[in-house]
This record gives sequence, structure tokens and C-alpha cells, in this order.
Amino acid sequence: MLNNLLFVKKELDMSITKKLRILNCVIIIFLGIVMISIQSCKKDDDAIIPVSEQNTDVDGGIVKKEEKFITLYKVDGDHIIKEKDFKVKGKFLEFQKDTKKHQQVWNLVKKIVPIEYRSKMSEFMIYFGNGDSAGYVVSNSNDLSKWQMGIAVDDAYYNGIFDSGGEITYTIIHELGHIITLEKAQVNSTISEDECTNFFTGEGCSRKKSNINILYQNHWADIWGEFKGSNSETAKMNFYNKYKERYVTPYASTNPGEDIAEVFTEFVIRSGGVKVNVNNRVEQKIKIMYDDKEMIKFRNHIRKNITKKSKRSLSVLGTLKNTHVFANRNKKSCLSHGD
Repeated sequence: MLNNLLFVKKELDMSITKKLRILNCVIIIFLGIVMISIQSCKKDDDAIIPVSEQNTDVDGGIVKKEEKFITLYKVDGDHIIKEKDFKVKGKFLEFQKDTKKHQQVWNLVKKIVPIEYRSKMSEFMIYFGNGDSAGYVVSNSNDLSKWQMGIAVDDAYYNGIFDSGGEITYTIIHELGHIITLEKAQVNSTISEDECTNFFTGEGCSRKKSNINILYQNHWADIWGEFKGSNSETAKMNFYNKYKERYVTPYASTNPGEDIAEVFTEFVIRSGGVKVNVNNRVEQKIKIMYDDKEMIKFRNHIRKNITKKSKRSLSVLGTLKNTHVFANRNKKSCLSHGD
């Protein structure tokens, strides 16, 4: 009897030991999964610019892996205050450490963007565009009252020269054009696409008298079906060639959001007013800007604050932009604007 009891005890001890080993294995596996998850989360700090709220303006906003966030700043009036340095290395780290470049880029933004619109810019991002992206804007509030602007520092110092040929000046004006035409006074973010009777921008429903809705109703509505059906690169080129008299640049044919941003930029950089031929679609679009007193105020502010050299460069850029490629049709606004 005693032997039987000892045998049972031994079996129970072995069973318990075996179960403890299994439990230990489970715990080890679980901890391994947790550690992998933690490492995966840490990789978010590598800051590859995301898609969609991943910043879409270059070919649908799928920003290449070499395009990285570098430093995020909070905008406080005339000043920027560092909020975050992203985890970067190599050439990206060199750009991150050179904060004088960040400040020089911001100083140019300050010259171009009026104070009342800098108050709508809550954040300013310095990132690396890798030649595919020069800037972007994205709303970081549900009501479109606050925006983040990003500028590619490598593009700002192309060939080691700041604002070479006025490229970054052009980009900042273009991105400002997005904020001006998509902020809450122009677009109602509470109205869904199904409920919208005006042009739906992606951010919301444009207001009836907004500039982007006027542009859409007069210059896009009649060709909208054809536009939506031309998705391949060949189809995009054919669409542009068929209707190129409507667009200030090929890039403007990307969608109404890019169209009005390019129109705004042309409106600002052109030295004269609307050309005589009012039947020309481009001139009709530019006239939309001249019919808006606020737009004229923006134009005067920008032209007053940029140098004569920049103005000459911008005139050249206005023609060079005609060589620009098309972006993804499905994106609604400049999140990562390719130049």
C-alpha cells in the first residue's frame, strides 16, 4: 500500500513538473511575441512618410521609403518650437542636426504665408523628399481649421544652394494655395460625399461660393465622367492633351485640388493680370482669383515679400512647370507635393 502511494506521488510530481515546463515555454513564447511587437512599434520612429494620412501628393501619396520625416515643429506665430526629432541616421541625421537650415526654410515660409494663415498652421515638418517630393500640407483637425505643412529640406538645398531657381518658393506658394482653398471657410468637413451637392474635395464638401467649387462647376463638371475614366498613364496624357487649354500646367490636370493650387501659384507669380483672351479657360480660372479680394491681398503680400530675383526665377518656373508629370487622380489635395 505504501509503495502504491509513493508511486502515485511520483507520478503526480512528474505531471506537475511537465506542466510547469510547458507553462514556462508558453511564457517564453509570449514574451518573445511581446518583444517583437515592441520592436515593431519602435520602428514607427523611423518615420517613413505614411500613405493617405501618409501624405499623398506624389503618385497617390505613396511616399518612397527614402522619404523620411526628420523634425516636427510646433508653430507659434513667427516662431517654430521643436516638438520631435524622428529616429534617423546617416544623411538624414545630418539634415536633422543642421537646424540652421530648418530655420532658413521657415523664414521663407514666414515671408510667403500671411500671419492670419500661419495661425492656421499648427505644425511644420522638415522631411527628406529624395527628389520625389518637395512639400505637402495635411489638415490635422477635423474641422479643417488647423494644418501641417511639410517642406523637403533636401529639395530646399538642391545642389547645396538654398531655394535654387526659386523652386521652394514656388512649392510654398502652391501649398499655401491648398490651405487657402481647402480650409473650413471654403469646405464643410461635416458633410459626406453622398450628401454633398457641390464639389467634394475629399476633406469635405466645398461651399457653394468657394473658389474650388466655382472652378469645378465651370471647368470640370462637363468633363468629370471622362476624367474619372482615364486612370492609366496613357489615358491621363490623352486626357490632358485633349483639354490642355484648360490647364496652366499638366500637373493641374491631376484633379480640381491641384488645379486650383497651380492656378493660385500662377496668379501670384505672373507679373501681369488676366490676359485679354477671356475665352481661354486658364485665363477664366485666373480671373476667379482676381474676382476675390482676399486672393488679391494674398498676392500682394507674397509679391511684396519675395525678392526681385525670386520673381524672375518664378516667371521661368511658371513655364518649366509645364514639363511636370501627373500625380494620382484619387488624391484630393497636396499631401507631399511633387515638383
